[in-house]
Amino acid sequence: MLQEATTPEAEILSVIIVAFNTRELLRDCLTSIGAHRDSLLETIVVDNMSTDGSAQMVRANFPEVRLIENSENLGFSRATNQGLKEAKGKYFFLLNSDTVVRPCALTAMKDFLDGHPDAGGVACRLLNADGSIQASVSKRPGPMLLLFRFSRVSRLIKSDGARRFLRTYLGFLMGSTARSYLDPYTAVSTPIEVENISAACLMMRRQAVQEVGPFDEKFFMYLEDTDYCIRLRDAGWKLYYVPTGEIVHLVGRSSGGQMRDYSVHSYRSLFYFYQKHYSLMTLVVVRLLVFCTIVSRWLWSLICGRFSNPLHYRKNRLDLEQVMRLYFE
Repeated sequence: MLQEATTPEAEILSVIIVAFNTRELLRDCLTSIGAHRDSLLETIVVDNMSTDGSAQMVRANFPEVRLIENSENLGFSRATNQGLKEAKGKYFFLLNSDTVVRPCALTAMKDFLDGHPDAGGVACRLLNADGSIQASVSKRPGPMLLLFRFSRVSRLIKSDGARRFLRTYLGFLMGSTARSYLDPYTAVSTPIEVENISAACLMMRRQAVQEVGPFDEKFFMYLEDTDYCIRLRDAGWKLYYVPTGEIVHLVGRSSGGQMRDYSVHSYRSLFYFYQKHYSLMTLVVVRLLVFCTIVSRWLWSLICGRFSNPLHYRKNRLDLEQVMRLYFE
């Protein structure tokens, strides 16, 4: 059960960060949050048994932060639920530890929720380290969007200029999947409604979380945020992207360097997601698509390993073989 929000705690913004072996990044993140002295904040860090001294750093340098230390890595969903249970605020802000919050970002999202009672969640603009806009909101991920990402086409249109050009001049030729990938990043200053928000930066209304319930703990890591956004929308809440606030996100660092594009965690979550939200036929198609993709990458690693860096490609093949075995579970 969530704690009841009471005055003056009802005006608090609860920032919840799940951390795993990101000590220096977490330090920068907490420092950037601490600069928002104009907001009434509480910060909760849930440490998933880091071995790099992250918890000790928080205790020593940020005594005002509420620290929850786990004796094992519980995964993102379970750790997030721990933070939600302790949070006292009117709004809950889920934030990755590999982020730096720029001035006015928290205020932009909080003010938007204040002014839009139908909004269950909101995200601001995420930036890459080089200042380019990062993909952080999207359409509900059907098989076409999955193919869009597996084919690596999405990596070809990472730049802001390319997205704007494609959406402006070729958008009428694209399907809804491709347009949904491009739309949020062509908006200059206008909030837009979206279907899915990354939990790297997701501010939610307490009332919405109380209605929807905790994160699904069957997701260890990956797609738990997408699942939650679907549940929010099914409950009648709207989700928005507000491009006026900015947060720098160093993609992939919050997993402590342990997650790969083809990790067992990611694909187990992927199969569970499609089992939960789509038909059996769609699940079969997705599993077949994954299997074909993984086999092709395995063969590519085998060939490349003959000519360069055999140890690196052997590691790739071993990781890919784990995913292939997952296919038959």
